[in-house]
Amino acid sequence: MSKKIFKIQTFSVYISTTLVLLLFGTMCMLFVTAHSLSDHVRQNLSVSAIIDNKTKEADILKTKKLLEKRKYITKVLYISKEQVLEEQKKELGTDPVEFLGYNPYEASLEISVVPEYANLDSLARIEKELLTLKEIDEVIYHKELVSTINNNIHKMSIALLVLLGLLTLISWSLIGNMVRLSIYSQRFLLHTMKLVGATWGFIRRPFIVRNMYIGLFSGILANIILGVGVYFIIQREPGAITVLSAESLIAVACAVILFGLTITILCAYTSVNRFLRMRGNDLYFI
Repeated sequence: MSKKIFKIQTFSVYISTTLVLLLFGTMCMLFVTAHSLSDHVRQNLSVSAIIDNKTKEADILKTKKLLEKRKYITKVLYISKEQVLEEQKKELGTDPVEFLGYNPYEASLEISVVPEYANLDSLARIEKELLTLKEIDEVIYHKELVSTINNNIHKMSIALLVLLGLLTLISWSLIGNMVRLSIYSQRFLLHTMKLVGATWGFIRRPFIVRNMYIGLFSGILANIILGVGVYFIIQREPGAITVLSAESLIAVACAVILFGLTITILCAYTSVNRFLRMRGNDLYFI
């Protein structure tokens, strides 16, 4: 009967630890996804460098290649006057050249910057540097939009970080209590082993190893469930793959397993030590 109860307790610890780690992994996934999404939004904030009308196309292409080498720039797209004219003709339904006798639009270079540079201070420095190039007549970017996006991302990051910290503490407490309860039922066995002369290290070892396996397998199971969830999300929303990179998923999977191992090993170590320090009579009153 005692073996059956022990197996049930062990199984319940596995399930409970898996559920807690699943919750922890989900929160980590949300945090990483929010960070990836903010980078994706920032990458799509473009800076328009308006080209001087007197500039030849060959010089524009040279400027484009020069800008592509800058460390703060990820992509440069050249939009000619003719491309702008064609787009406007489609939108307006008329040809401005017929009325004006010339193409009133200007060529431009649409510049995407590294996410870390997508803030007002960095963009102001980039604007100043771009204006030193003779081919560029004007630099345009939406300052209010940049400010709003960065403020919202900052607030969201802080909120998610606080939630992740609270969830980590709660997860630690829940898993720790489950580990302690599983060892509590064997406190008399610990005392008996101590009486026959077994060292504390020898007594601790099987409990630490067993709980290490609980943390490892629970983490793997939680990751499998998370992986299945991510798979179905991508199947329903293929665009989600842009913010759910392989690197972020691997990082979350490693964090879940490491967190599970750390909690179960430390809690097993401290719990066994606690019972070993107690006298035999005290074990009846806890």
